[in-house]
Amino acid sequence: MKNNIILFTILTGILFSSCDAALDVQPENYLFEDQLVTDDKSAQTSLVGVYTQLNWTYYQYLEVMLPLMDGSLTTTNSTWIFGEASDNSFDSSQVSLNTVYEWPYYITNSANATISAVTDNASVSAGEHDRILSEAYFLRAFGHYVALRSFGQFFDLSSDYGIVLQNTVSTVENSKIARSTVQESYDFILDDLDKSIELNAAFTYNYYASSIAAKAFKANVLLYMGGQENYEAAVLLADEVINSGDVELESNFEDVFENGVANSEVIFSRINGEGQASKLSYYYQSLVKVSPWLQDFLVDDPRKEASYNTSNLFLKKIYTSGVSGGPANYMRLAEVYLIKAECQARLNLLAQAEETLNAVRNRAYGGAAPDLEYTSQEELLDIIFDEYVKELCFETGAVWFAAIRHGKIEEIKTNVTSSNQYIFPIPISELENNTLFGPQNPGYLGI
Repeated sequence: MKNNIILFTILTGILFSSCDAALDVQPENYLFEDQLVTDDKSAQTSLVGVYTQLNWTYYQYLEVMLPLMDGSLTTTNSTWIFGEASDNSFDSSQVSLNTVYEWPYYITNSANATISAVTDNASVSAGEHDRILSEAYFLRAFGHYVALRSFGQFFDLSSDYGIVLQNTVSTVENSKIARSTVQESYDFILDDLDKSIELNAAFTYNYYASSIAAKAFKANVLLYMGGQENYEAAVLLADEVINSGDVELESNFEDVFENGVANSEVIFSRINGEGQASKLSYYYQSLVKVSPWLQDFLVDDPRKEASYNTSNLFLKKIYTSGVSGGPANYMRLAEVYLIKAECQARLNLLAQAEETLNAVRNRAYGGAAPDLEYTSQEELLDIIFDEYVKELCFETGAVWFAAIRHGKIEEIKTNVTSSNQYIFPIPISELENNTLFGPQNPGYLGI
């Protein structure tokens, strides 16, 4: 049956409407019988349907919510979900939260349709077969990783509060699935990233998945999981990305954002669709401003002027005058350096960590950065956290997750008083419709 699946291009830009449960809807690139994936072109079109889901409007909520949660931004809208993010207090019946929950599963479900249609399909050439599957496995891992870091206790490998894992095209009949443990969730994500790496999609444009994107994200996943073996493996993966020759640090920090998709540093990004610049302008030039905490944090840092407008406190690095509304950088080389430096520091390889960190710092200062002053592993880890803030503020939650890993979030954001607040509640609608799901996340209202 799997080859009786068609993936068709979504040039209309029509995306899913809200549904009763995130998993009980077939992806747009999934039809039975009408047409088949019969050649390279139809297989390529199948992949378009997956990438289209990256541009789903409600993920942009999450991109704004995370900097509100970590205290980098403040908001003028205290009544909507952005107000809840700023207060670090979420209502499990909030409709907008439900749409945030659904989004990563639209990616995984569309990826499953592509994987099912292309795997062992003799009508697809060998080269395209492997490339398309490499990208599809990466995108499925990406969707599950977003879901885990948003709705599962990603910070505790022993936790039972993982996520629903989706490895087949979801239909109404098979949509009721129990949540997995956190370890099972990580294992599934790593397995997909390994498949993507093995199938070895070449790096072409930074808005397409590739094997180096899979390596970069795998290093990120291993850092989050923690432990000596994972840190050591993450360092090796980071080196493979750094030495790949596919990407390099931009000479100037501001060029990462002013050059848009043409920059040399971004490993994986989302291009904002036509008509979305006005929405992003509303978010970043109206609803949110840089917080006093971040202003103080960046006061003497040379990246300040490229990060936000110091007059009106609106964002510049996400919404620039040169590139309206994007792209959204999910992973860039500077973060890979920071991942490597953090892992080296956690392995107590302090001199090596400092050398790695200075690759990012020297670019920021346009030459030799000021010498680092530290006398212990803990102090160097504090400096590395500071670099996450200075280099990656506003970028897809990098500061929020770094603050959790480094034990800083309760200091930065006094609203956060419990690890329960590190993740969102499962929407009530999901618990009602997916009767096998399991318990609500701790600290939130269930059914």
